[in-house]
Amino acid sequence: MSSALSFMKYIIFTFNFILWCFGAALFGLGIWIRTDEDFWEYENNLPVQNYYQATYIVIAVGAILLIIGFIGCCGAATDSLCLLLTYFFVMLVMVVMELAAAGLVWKAANGDKLQKFLTEQIEIEMEKQQYDENARRFMDLMQIHLECCGATSMLDYREKGWTIPQSCSDDRSNNVFIRGCGENLRRYLASKGGILGGMAIGLTLIQIACLLFALCLFFAIKRDQEGI
Repeated sequence: MSSALSFMKYIIFTFNFILWCFGAALFGLGIWIRTDEDFWEYENNLPVQNYYQATYIVIAVGAILLIIGFIGCCGAATDSLCLLLTYFFVMLVMVVMELAAAGLVWKAANGDKLQKFLTEQIEIEMEKQQYDENARRFMDLMQIHLECCGATSMLDYREKGWTIPQSCSDDRSNNVFIRGCGENLRRYLASKGGILGGMAIGLTLIQIACLLFALCLFFAIKRDQEGI
C-alpha cells in the first residue's frame, strides 16, 4: 500500500508542475491579449466581447492554478484528506471555467458566419467615418494593422465614390491591400482564439488526469487510515 501511495503522490506532484507551467502560460497569454492596444479599438467599435470575457476567465484560471497546485502538493505530501478534497472540488470548478472559455472563443470564431457579421459591422463604421473622427481612426488603425482595405475589399470605397485612404496601402510598395477587413479581422480573431482555446483544452485534459489521481489518492489514504 505504501508503494502505491508513493507512486500516486509522485504522479500528482508531476502533474501539478505541468499545471503550474500551463497556468503561468495562460496567465501571460490572457494579459497579452487583454493589453493589446490595437484590440482595444476593435472592442470599442465592434461587438467582440466574447473574446475579452474568455480572456478574463483564462487570467483567473492561470492565477488560481498557482494556488491550487500548491494545495494539491501539500495535500499529497501531508496525506490530508481535507486538502485533497478541497483540491478536487476547486479543480473541478476550474475545468468548467476553462471549457466555458474555450466555448466562448470557438463560438465566436465560427468561420463564414463570423466573417459576414464582422463585415456588416465594419461597413457601418465606414459610413460613420465621414462624420465621426473615432470611426475614421478605427478604420485607419484596422486597415494598417490588418493590412486590409474596406469591409469586403477596396471596391467598397470606389462604389461609394470615395478616395481610397492611404491606410489601405502598403508602406513599402504603396500597393493597395487586396483583402477586406472583415476577412482579415476574422483571421486575426481566429488565430488568437485558437491559441487560447487550444491551451485551455490541453490544460483541461491534464486537469482531468489530476482529478482522477487525486480522487484515487483520497480513497487510498482514507482506506489506509481506517485500516490503522
